[in-house]
Amino acid sequence: MKVSDVMVRDPVMVAPDAPCGQLSKLMRDRGIGSVVVVKDGFPVGVVTERDLVHRVLAEGRDPDKCDADQVCTKPVVGISIYADVDMAVDMMNEYGIRRLVVVDEKDRVVGILTTDDIARNLRSMSEELAVKYMVLSRRKR
Repeated sequence: MKVSDVMVRDPVMVAPDAPCGQLSKLMRDRGIGSVVVVKDGFPVGVVTERDLVHRVLAEGRDPDKCDADQVCTKPVVGISIYADVDMAVDMMNEYGIRRLVVVDEKDRVVGILTTDDIARNLRSMSEELAVKYMVLSRRKR
């Protein structure tokens, strides 16, 4: 199974100078847990709900006075849209992460792949990949 079969296409993308307060409202309104930070069409970071909690709220920062570039997770861990999901799970395990930015052959953002996307598609995946995913989900708790 390919990454393109299970990823979310056209993820929400924001500029590096997007205020954190705006990001939290955007995530709430869209029902998402992360946004991709892009500059000139290329991914430069990812802001997650966890980033907002740990790097903004827990530090007592004003969400309207800090921006995406200041709190995003860098560098971006990306994967090709043509890669196998098996490779994506291996990368998530290797880097200890829950999401990968999916890029095309020109390194432009075309999607995002999360552990939730993989979980929704477990039935159609091989048994070996399902076991790898189960190991990944246990490590993240």
